[in-house]
Amino acid sequence: MRLSSAAFLFVACATLALTGCDDEPPTVTPDAGVQTDAGTDAGTDPRSTATVTTSQPAEGATDVYPLELYSDTSGEKPLIAFRKVLALTFSEPMDSSAAQVTLRDRTDPTVPARVLTGAWSEDARTLTLTVPRTEESTRPLEASTHYTVELAALRDSAGHALDPATVGLGDGALDFTTGERDPVLEHACTHTLANTPEAVTAGRTPFDFPPDTNTGHTRYAVTLRAGATGFGGYTGFISDPANAEHVTLFLNQAVATKVTHDTEGGTDVASVLAPARFICVGITHTVTFTAEPGDQIYLLQFGPTPAEMFQFVLERESR
Repeated sequence: MRLSSAAFLFVACATLALTGCDDEPPTVTPDAGVQTDAGTDAGTDPRSTATVTTSQPAEGATDVYPLELYSDTSGEKPLIAFRKVLALTFSEPMDSSAAQVTLRDRTDPTVPARVLTGAWSEDARTLTLTVPRTEESTRPLEASTHYTVELAALRDSAGHALDPATVGLGDGALDFTTGERDPVLEHACTHTLANTPEAVTAGRTPFDFPPDTNTGHTRYAVTLRAGATGFGGYTGFISDPANAEHVTLFLNQAVATKVTHDTEGGTDVASVLAPARFICVGITHTVTFTAEPGDQIYLLQFGPTPAEMFQFVLERESR
């Protein structure tokens, strides 16, 4: 049977009365080597060193198109639907079991936050997020709105949370602002998704009977001719009898394009080749020019370009 500390002291003092034993208990010095909280890092949650190397859209981007048109084949019949696809690529592999982010509307804080579950790439470095339409709207995102994508639920491969100070996005979240919608661009996109291409072969020279490519709302698939510096060729365009027109070619790739007024003896016409805001996979660039009324003949010269074939949708609007 063990004696309590008090009983032990009483017995010890009675036995050794001449030693001057008092009633104070002995001071016990703990063994610092067995403390479980020793060390300055005890109790802290290690943060990940992973950073966002690229994102789509880019951090702080403005005029981001608020939706994407695509062909939805999940039902009995294909249909053209809206969505918005975002992507984040990290500097190291991440925990693929943690794939949720939170999308917030910073322009209108009364809009409920949306939790999105993304899909990781095979190497667990790129997270792709699809923003669907909401129950209240056909649009996945609103125009002219500031959004933020919070990444607090993501983890690296060791299970560590991202460090907002080092993740590479300033405040640890992806911020971007959407722009206004473009009805003509969206209309052209529907043609890339729904129309069967009309195949034409470009003329080798302006005198080689170039095929006409002047029908509005038509998706043309153009085969170019091989040349010394790449592929090129010509197609024709005839203007409206009564009205000047703003003409746009919506191209599926960048192709150098020159417009000449053939009725005026080959006079160059001002035209602009420019990148298009991303809205569908079938349109990457546009070529615009103005056509004068009166059944005027224009020649469209394409190339030189490395690609033998390309496509464009033609849209013409009266001015």
